[in-house]
Amino acid sequence: MFSSRRSLFVVAISFVIAVASHAQSNSSQWRIYASDGRSMQNWHGQATVQSINFERSKKYRWGGELGLIASTHMITEPKTWFGDGRQNVPAAGLSLLARHRFKDDTHFAQPFVEVSSGPMWATERVPAATSHFNFLSQLGVGYVFHPDRKMAWVVGWRFGHISNAGYGRLNSGLNVNSLMIGTQLR
Repeated sequence: MFSSRRSLFVVAISFVIAVASHAQSNSSQWRIYASDGRSMQNWHGQATVQSINFERSKKYRWGGELGLIASTHMITEPKTWFGDGRQNVPAAGLSLLARHRFKDDTHFAQPFVEVSSGPMWATERVPAATSHFNFLSQLGVGYVFHPDRKMAWVVGWRFGHISNAGYGRLNSGLNVNSLMIGTQLR
């Protein structure tokens, strides 16, 4: 799954940070989830993005959460700007998160909407011929099942945009639709 030791190292460090930060506060929670998605087809081809996310967030009275996401990604994309060949590109990112929950923890299923954004670094240029350094911005919706338990299930959909924000010579970006599944721990 991890094509380089660097990706595995980032996952290990992210896990340690999530566990340590969870131990510091009882009102905080953390999530571990995986996602799998595809970019929209364009003249450069299509990319797939598989991710593992470690998230720490804190709940607030207004039904919202603020948090931080550390993520690792495996991006399979065309090798060239013209869509030739395929390559697997490991990447890692750190994003700020804001989430709103529409019901309290007493309900069986708790719907949510979220937005996150932050920097991402890849070992190769993503998309090809653009930049190693990008930003990953996401908008998502989903459900937390049994949110009142110490371990709850999380299922959702995210739309993500990977782009260098125009600071590179080329900036075609990727628009990715992903499904995610994971767990929430208290």
